[in-house]
Order: sequence, then structure tokens, then C-alpha cells
Amino acid sequence: MVGFAALSPFVGLQPVPQQDSLDEWQKPGRIAALSQADQKKVLERLAYTEPAIAFMPLPDFDAINDTNAKKRAFFNYLRPHVQRENNRLRYLRQQLLELAEKKHKNQRLTVEEYAFLYSLYDEFRMNVAESDPQMLGELLKRVDILPASLVLMQAANESAWGTSRFAVEGFNFFGQWCFREGCGLVPLSRGEDQSHEVAKFSTPEQSIRSYFYNLNTFHTYEQLRDIRAQLRAERKPIRGEALAAGLGRYSERGEEYIAEISSMIRFNRRFLEE
Repeated sequence: MVGFAALSPFVGLQPVPQQDSLDEWQKPGRIAALSQADQKKVLERLAYTEPAIAFMPLPDFDAINDTNAKKRAFFNYLRPHVQRENNRLRYLRQQLLELAEKKHKNQRLTVEEYAFLYSLYDEFRMNVAESDPQMLGELLKRVDILPASLVLMQAANESAWGTSRFAVEGFNFFGQWCFREGCGLVPLSRGEDQSHEVAKFSTPEQSIRSYFYNLNTFHTYEQLRDIRAQLRAERKPIRGEALAAGLGRYSERGEEYIAEISSMIRFNRRFLEE
């Protein structure tokens, strides 16, 4: 159901750029100018925890006749990108929890720590003038992992196991839309009164990153983040089936879509856990 997916406002093909400079994350003048040493520290805090994954062309999943082999090949192709994204989120979250603990104890943050904190506010679409416990709590709800089972099953569902036109021509595994002319691929079924396109990516990494960004930032998926935060509060595992309940607005099919993704997770659990 690619045409119905990602109804939140997806406005750019690379909404989360690489951390090349502080200017990409900080609003000018928000905090004091940093020394080169502090800039380096902040960039290290924001970085991925492992090198970028070497680009691999999309396999021809249509040519794999054995269903189980096709599923394994599809999951193996995307899983490393999902793991890399989640590893960065774990790294960011741990640092954020340490800063929250310092603020709870009324300990003063360094300029470099403030730079890191406000960089996260900017990255996760929070316009914060003054950090307080409420804003920090909201940021923690956004800086968190998405279970591989959820990500991979949505990718399978939205891309027809990597065989859809949008996956093959644009590495778009999640049906994400964009709204700038020429930003993607025009759906064949698009109405005359519609202007959206299906976003086109250069790499699977960009597609995965964009999906994570959407679910962790846009108001459309606030329910999913609330479910995840409640699981954290109750010290329960963050599982795909639980978070799927927060996808009611990902598709016009609503509850039917949630049931379908949940069923797919259960049915394919043995492949997801390999």
C-alpha cells in the first residue's frame, strides 16, 4: 500500500544530513561560540558509532523464486542499515540520559554539553529557547530506537518485499512522499488535483534514515513515541508489535493496517530473529 503510506509531511529527501558542521544543527547565536576542540567533541557526540555501510545495488528480489530465500535476502539487505541507525540512537540516548541526570542534580553543563543538547533539539524538530525538564523529557521520547522487526516488516509491506517500482527505481522502501516538483517519482495513480511524488533516494541508507526521522519527529507518530516511552517507564522491551499500535496514521487503512503489520511480524518472526 505504498500510495497510502507516510501521510506525515515529508518535505526533503535527506532531512537528516551528515554531521559535517555545527551549523547544520545549531541555530545561529543560540549558544556561545565554541572552540575547535569543543566543536570536535560535539561532532563526535553526534556521530554514528560505526563507519558507513558500503553501497550495494538492490538485488533482483523478483528473481528469487523460493519465498524463504527471498525474505532472508530482503532482511539481510536492509538489516545492517537499521542496526546502524539504532546504534547511533542508543549512543545519543545514553549521552542524553547522562545530561538529564546532571540537570536533575542541579549540576552545571559545559558549553560543549549545551551545544550537544541543543543540536539534538534541532535535529529532532524541537524549537526550544530554554531547556527545562519537560522539553528534555520530550526529547528523550524522540531519541530512541525503532525495533528492527517493525522497520523491516513495514519495509516489506510498503515495498512488496523490495520489488515495487519505488524501491527498484528510488530505494524507497516505505512509501514516503515528497512535495517538491522533481523530488521523486510520480505515482501512476496520482489524481489530477494532487501534486505529491514518491521520494527518490540515492542509497538504502538515506531511505532508512528518513523513515527513522519521520517516526521519531513528526506529530503524526506521537502515539507511537508515547507507547515506546511507556514501555521504557515500565522497564519493558521495545518490541515491534507494541509500537505497531501507534501506526494508525501511517496509512489511510488505519486499524486494518496496524493489524496487518502486527500479523506480518508474528508470521515472520523466525526470519526477523535470524
